[in-house]
Amino acid sequence: MLERIHKLVKRDTIPPQSVIDLLKNTLIGTNGTLYQLLDTAEKIHALHEPTFIYLERNGKVIANFTICKREITIGNDKAPSLYIRYFAFDSVFQGGNKKSIGNSGFHQYFKALFESSNTNPIAPAHEKIMYWAFIDPENLRSFNMNEQFGFQTIGKFRTTAFSRVNPKKHNVERASQKDYKTILESLNLFYSGYQLYSTIHLFEHNNYYIIRKNDEIVCGIQANPVHWKIKSLPGATGKIMLKYAPRIPRIKKLINPENHRFLATEGLFWKSGYENEVTQLLEGVLAETGHHSLLIWTDSNHDFLEELSIKWGFIQRMKKDNEVHIVAKLNNYSAEEINALKSQPKYLSGFDMT
Repeated sequence: MLERIHKLVKRDTIPPQSVIDLLKNTLIGTNGTLYQLLDTAEKIHALHEPTFIYLERNGKVIANFTICKREITIGNDKAPSLYIRYFAFDSVFQGGNKKSIGNSGFHQYFKALFESSNTNPIAPAHEKIMYWAFIDPENLRSFNMNEQFGFQTIGKFRTTAFSRVNPKKHNVERASQKDYKTILESLNLFYSGYQLYSTIHLFEHNNYYIIRKNDEIVCGIQANPVHWKIKSLPGATGKIMLKYAPRIPRIKKLINPENHRFLATEGLFWKSGYENEVTQLLEGVLAETGHHSLLIWTDSNHDFLEELSIKWGFIQRMKKDNEVHIVAKLNNYSAEEINALKSQPKYLSGFDMT
């Protein structure tokens, strides 16, 4: 059976247009919060060592796994991993939120895939490897499938929004290439002990911003432009926001459901004693890039933002504060290694979230 399905499953390292079309039309989130990624066609080409594993029907992709190779910190060392970047199904292939018993041939195929270290159920390798992904527990279909494939929760994270209607530039500047080594040294120190840490998407498109004091870089952040269409927001407040935000000029700058643009960040750091500079950094980045909001993702149990005294702004006050799970399939990891991984803080990349 696995061999028959294997012949149906296609693989590419360059995304075919049919996969891009599926992802462009896929809604992300749950019934409460749903949004559509409007920059997928450009961003998909920035993935690091991806493999697109997909099924086609009549020339149309109906299911896609995109798995990216990435070296990350696990324990105290660098280790290979396989990050599940996209996990999407066409509507004709979805079964809603009803829990599946996982007995279909395709379920068995992908279950065998995740048991391997080379994503090949027919000729599997069995090296030590971690598959990992992010799943909203309110998305029951994905969360149930995650359990069927043998994944477990290794952490949780939350999202924090910083917004300003009229941001000021302050003394923020784009980092130059000659600054990168110094910034990496500061980041490696700041995120010492963090799991899943990787610098693979830092400095892309020259989008790392810093504040310099007396020729010393005292804080910095990577900030990538993102373009979404917001389909729904949770609760009565969410419905009101979607309906009235476009009609109120000041609010429209912050939330524009049909054309929502913001910054997705990662690699935030600051040096001890310069905590107060972070507000100016975030506001200055918004001003420099012509945006009005940005998002920061942090480990729920190790939220370094709690060390800062920041007025986050309107969006943070209004949004629902939900947690998303970090899930992993840890092949050939010991129970001791898995428990250590769960207990330590996790690094979150804004590139991965958007």
